[in-house]
Amino acid sequence: MLATQMQSKWDGSGLPLANRPRFASRDIGAVHHHMSEMFCPHNLRLEGGGPPIDFRHHHASLQSVSFNATDYGNPYGRVVVDIPPMESLYLVQFSLAGVARITQDQTSFDLKPGHMCVLNPASRVRQVFGDGYKHFTVKLSKSGMEAVLANELGFRPGELRFCPTPVRLAGAAVAFTQLARTICDDLDSGASAFGHSRAVGAVEQALQRLLLAAVPHNHTELFDSPVSAPAPYYVRRVEEFIHQHASDPIALDEMIAVSGVSARSLHTGFRRFRGTTPMNYLKNCRLVLAQRQLREGAETGLTVTEVALACGFTHLSKFARDYHERFGELPSATLKRMGAD
Repeated sequence: MLATQMQSKWDGSGLPLANRPRFASRDIGAVHHHMSEMFCPHNLRLEGGGPPIDFRHHHASLQSVSFNATDYGNPYGRVVVDIPPMESLYLVQFSLAGVARITQDQTSFDLKPGHMCVLNPASRVRQVFGDGYKHFTVKLSKSGMEAVLANELGFRPGELRFCPTPVRLAGAAVAFTQLARTICDDLDSGASAFGHSRAVGAVEQALQRLLLAAVPHNHTELFDSPVSAPAPYYVRRVEEFIHQHASDPIALDEMIAVSGVSARSLHTGFRRFRGTTPMNYLKNCRLVLAQRQLREGAETGLTVTEVALACGFTHLSKFARDYHERFGELPSATLKRMGAD
């Protein structure tokens, strides 16, 4: 019986965190004010002749992570939300019932039950909620996510940006979802230990690490690489320099200067702890950057040549050869394939 009740909160027939109501209203102005305070300032409007709403928001939080179940209660018409860059927040969103049309980073998609997506801090986002739409959102701090990533990699690789399109609930995405649901159901029961001062930090970091494993991002290759012995400070220092300046002209002499050790020690450190040379590490970072820009090229209108030059490659034929060797297809094929999608 209890399992059936719990399931009904998550299959769209009910609303999670039923014992944690935060706000309810039929006044769209009051709803707009409340949601702006809870998340960030944004624009909110109704389309379709001013349809009635019966808004409900349920909320629970740990430390820096919060959980939010929302139902605008619109039986017909549409709710349109325009969100400026949030700067300090990642929002992980799930559809519980109905469909949301979301545009992020000039990419539009339908978010349906059985999928999740991440709204990035630097993105402008438009969401259009269809009739009967209910959703669940996990709010995570940008500083917390980047701190966990830096702790895992041993250096700060630069801004973290997740893939702007949905991922199906499979593999690590299922683990993230199940942990979030377990935490919420436990918090909802009123007798949870997840918020205990000795446990809450580890619980939040488990969610953050699972999200990094579940949704592709611009540092996925580094995050998914096998865990090795901690690299010495001078290797981490050069890695951070490379990730921050990958698209700029970088000479080996600059890397040696940044490292603070001799050329021989730097090469030995990279060979031992990264299995490559500093220059090859730089090349691979640029190739990953180029692949990401080519995937977005269909939307941004960039050409292969423009992407190559923007990512620090000056010899186009060598770029194409290295790209093919790295990813198994030519840069033009990636651009064409993403345009066809």
